[in-house]
Amino acid sequence: MTFPFVPVFLGVLLVYMVYSEWARLDSRYLVAAALVLLVATAIVDAAGATAAANTLAEFVFFLLAAGVVLLLVDHVRDRPRGGEETVGGSGPGSRHSDPAETAQQWEGTADEALEGPEQESVALVDAPGQ
Repeated sequence: MTFPFVPVFLGVLLVYMVYSEWARLDSRYLVAAALVLLVATAIVDAAGATAAANTLAEFVFFLLAAGVVLLLVDHVRDRPRGGEETVGGSGPGSRHSDPAETAQQWEGTADEALEGPEQESVALVDAPGQ
């Protein structure tokens, strides 16, 4: 009788995925772990243990799949909802739903003189000649 490595790994991975979403861990950790395990799989295969390398390759696949699922969950969770305010938009959830009001708010910004680092860099170029 052999030890069921794959079902145990899947169980631990599922527990980690639930904990990761609860604790809001970075979902890219699983992808990084998959890349490290992929390198280990290549080393094990080069050493001649093909059966072990095949099992590790399955683990890499499961880690990548779980990482993609967590990335999708993060993307959906961070997406703005319909009732929230959007930045700079005139959509249904924004404060500025009137296009004329939005146009008046941004009117004149393109014609104003530039202020800040651009003028300072010109002054620094002229400074040594004085």
